[in-house]
Amino acid sequence: MGADDIKQQLEAQGYQVQIYPGNGAYAGGFVSFKFCIPHGQFMGQEVEIALNAPQFPLVPPSGPYISPHLLPVRPFGQQHPLDGIHARNVPTPDFQYWSRPYNGWNESEKTIKDYLCFLRTLFDF
Repeated sequence: MGADDIKQQLEAQGYQVQIYPGNGAYAGGFVSFKFCIPHGQFMGQEVEIALNAPQFPLVPPSGPYISPHLLPVRPFGQQHPLDGIHARNVPTPDFQYWSRPYNGWNESEKTIKDYLCFLRTLFDF
């Protein structure tokens, strides 16, 4: 469960992963991978995405941690794409957290493949 499942499923999809340690507030650590943005204003840019989901696959990541920073930090509000961007300094200060819950998780097969499909929609602006 958690980081081990995410790591295994990402590797099965052909991604090379890196593990960052967690801490008291972020149990289970972070699993990161390189991701080429498929469309939108950042199309073609490669970013590193880190996921923290200690209860995966029961509970999906609450949102991705993205490096480098792509958008200004705006933690308040609920309008995608500009709101809900946080500077949490985890897994390193190079990442910004995008609060983007996957509301369709319970209707999915609860796999990293489902989460990757959701992730692609976050850059559609």
